[in-house]
Amino acid sequence: MPRAFWNLPSPKTAPKLKASKRWPSYRTHCSTKIELSGAKRTSRSWKGNEMRQWFHSIGARIFAGFGLFIMALAVFFILTARTTRDQASLLEQSMIWDQAKGEVSKLLQRVEAMRAYALLAARLPEPSHLHVDAHQSLDRLQMGFASKLEVLRKAAPDQSETHERLFKHHIAADALLDALQGLVPPGTRKAELEVDFDRLWKVDELLDNPFSPGSDLTSRLDSLETDLVTLEAHFSQSAAITDDAVQASGQRLDTLVRWISLFVLLAGLGIAGGVTRAIRQPLLKVRARLLYLSRGIDHPFSMPDRKDEIGEMARALDRLAEGLRRTREFSAAVGQGQFDATYTPLSEEDVLGKTLLAMRDDLASYEKEMEAKVEERTEILSKQTAQLEAQGDEIGRLYNDLTSSIDYARRIQGAILPSEPNRKLIFDRNFVLYMPRDGVSGDFPWFHKLDAWRMFAAVDCTGHGVPGAFMSLLGHNALQHIGKVYTKPGKILDRLNELARNVLHRGEDSGLNAEDQVPDGMDIGLISINLEEGTLEYAGANSPAYIVRKGEVIEL
Repeated sequence: MPRAFWNLPSPKTAPKLKASKRWPSYRTHCSTKIELSGAKRTSRSWKGNEMRQWFHSIGARIFAGFGLFIMALAVFFILTARTTRDQASLLEQSMIWDQAKGEVSKLLQRVEAMRAYALLAARLPEPSHLHVDAHQSLDRLQMGFASKLEVLRKAAPDQSETHERLFKHHIAADALLDALQGLVPPGTRKAELEVDFDRLWKVDELLDNPFSPGSDLTSRLDSLETDLVTLEAHFSQSAAITDDAVQASGQRLDTLVRWISLFVLLAGLGIAGGVTRAIRQPLLKVRARLLYLSRGIDHPFSMPDRKDEIGEMARALDRLAEGLRRTREFSAAVGQGQFDATYTPLSEEDVLGKTLLAMRDDLASYEKEMEAKVEERTEILSKQTAQLEAQGDEIGRLYNDLTSSIDYARRIQGAILPSEPNRKLIFDRNFVLYMPRDGVSGDFPWFHKLDAWRMFAAVDCTGHGVPGAFMSLLGHNALQHIGKVYTKPGKILDRLNELARNVLHRGEDSGLNAEDQVPDGMDIGLISINLEEGTLEYAGANSPAYIVRKGEVIEL
């Protein structure tokens, strides 16, 4: 403080003054200073009380709740980001292990393919293009093998001994494969190699040399496979360790999220409870009742009896709920056919109530009209039902007759079809695929023998079902008659055509007009085999024949 404010002497002049004149003034100024300090303490106390009141307010609780929630979210996001970053790194490493493992699997497949193609190249398969393919496949398999091993070396630098052995076995196997391809170059004939005992001996030594184990191709490929399997196991173990680390990190994150979620839930419940107690319950009840009424449901609790605006709102809601209840009961009664139910509108302006009364009167008159129409329709339906029942009986009788006729026709047609024992008398090895759609069919097989000749045919007559079955009887009888005399397929078909035209009245000398002649016939494929001469003859009409021999289909 400046000395002028306190009216005190400077340090230099103070010793020259008398104490009796200066000390009273000094004490007065000291008491003034103490009084000012008390005023400052009173101001600080008032501000502290205001702060304490704010801490107990709803706004402070909401602020604290949101603060805790935001803090929990911030912690959650930070930990999630950190864990996600760690998991991404672990997953990236796991993908590297998995890719390396996949490359090892491909190299193992290459080694197996080398073994197979090397054996194929050494055995000189027939035809010769297989031998050429084997050489080309070996060249493709050897190409890029060393670069793949180099990739695996970078993926697992701690397996240096295994990588050294892999490169060593690969170089040795490549040299042996080149030597094998040099001994049996593409195009080498098997007969040529079989007479060259020296070269044949060298080929066998390259493949499997019992006198020098480990120096032949089989041993080198086995060693290559063993080291690749070891490397694959290393990658699998590394991937498993990485996956375990990812899983453990996820579990830690899950546990942390659970605790943070529980904390947020408990904090939210506490804040919600405090805010609920601080907000006036009557307003909540009014709001809840409005929500119930908006869904057509009356409130399950009593409204507050007050004389203010809230009480007025509650009484208005009571009147509204009572009106909705009476409207609902009246609508339900009218819906059940009680058209004598009474209803009083809420007021002269109640458009809904007046509309409901008009609807009741309209429904009453409509019900009478509908009852008359129902009686009329019922009488008509009764007559139609009787007619339909009579027609159904007639249809059932006709269906039974038709079914009986088809069954009888099927038994008749089955009598002409060659049985399996009869077919075996002609051809010991044979089969017939016969699947009629309607029980009977216009298709039928035919087997016959005459001396050294064995004849069989597949016949497709025009028509389906019973008409086709009649045509099949005609064709079968004609073939049986002709087969007793002729064995040449062409001659048999000529005679069959003549007989069919005569029976169906299709000849020029039949005396019938063109429109009166029956436009029916059959498609047929017929084969005759002479067992003594070993010859096969074929003739067909719109029905080709095929021979399947050594995977090749030949059309006759």
